[in-house]
Amino acid sequence: MTQSVEFKSGNTFCRGVLYEPERGAGNGAGIVLAHGFAGTIDSGLLEYAEGFAEAGFHALAFDYRGFGISDGTPRQHISVPQQRDDWRAAIAFLRAHEAVDADRIGLWGISFSGGHVIYLAHEDPAIRGLVAQVPAVDAHLNTMLGNYKRGAAASEALIKVVKKDLKDSFLGGKYNMLAVAPEGDTGPAILGASEAQIYPKIAGETWQNSVTARSLLTGKFELNNATELSDMLTTPMLLQMAVEDETVSNEAIKTFARRCGSLATLKEYDGGHFSLLEMPGRQPALDDAVGFYQSQLIL
Repeated sequence: MTQSVEFKSGNTFCRGVLYEPERGAGNGAGIVLAHGFAGTIDSGLLEYAEGFAEAGFHALAFDYRGFGISDGTPRQHISVPQQRDDWRAAIAFLRAHEAVDADRIGLWGISFSGGHVIYLAHEDPAIRGLVAQVPAVDAHLNTMLGNYKRGAAASEALIKVVKKDLKDSFLGGKYNMLAVAPEGDTGPAILGASEAQIYPKIAGETWQNSVTARSLLTGKFELNNATELSDMLTTPMLLQMAVEDETVSNEAIKTFARRCGSLATLKEYDGGHFSLLEMPGRQPALDDAVGFYQSQLIL
């Protein structure tokens, strides 16, 4: 059972899909999902939301403003503060659902949004649990890893585009665009690892392989650095790590899990950064997430 939904975040309408359990099969808990860096819900999230609904949860998967089916301009622009606002609006929307207990909400994030959900749970003690899949928990270390995987020449080409965009921003010029993942002759890509070449192949129809260069200038990515919260968190979490991940630092994830102590359950899976978005990798990750939410959200 699904329905298209929209909700207002600031002055912008975000849209998504709400998956509901079969009549009489609901458990009263809700889960909010959003994608990672430049992702859209039709790029692997809907299958997770469907799986959660089959397990009795109401699951809301939504697109950030400027991406996918949501409104917002400029398109393909990433702002950490704005995306956090979109998350808050989505959580409030699901909490208001008549069949959902507002005190039994869980969050699900992947990669870049794996950091978002940790911050959101930290600021909202009513969040009962979160799943962070291949999470980007250390912004600085992940930047260094991306530069290394991209290589010196491609990194210099990327910086050149960013510098041009900085100049154009002062002159009122158009937004310059960067590729999200390596694909043909799209130029330097933000995701530097070769494994990111699979991203365009598994992405949905609304996904675009581009993001504004200005995102790197004004998006405040440094605010998405969950490792700084590791000694202050109180929310139980499931961290899902891909052992062959080359896009985010697994050492950072392991260190984060150790510092969180008993709050964090770390699960390891075969494959790379994008492996858990499609079968066969998705099923064990989904099963573990369902089990975790059942333990944290069901009274």
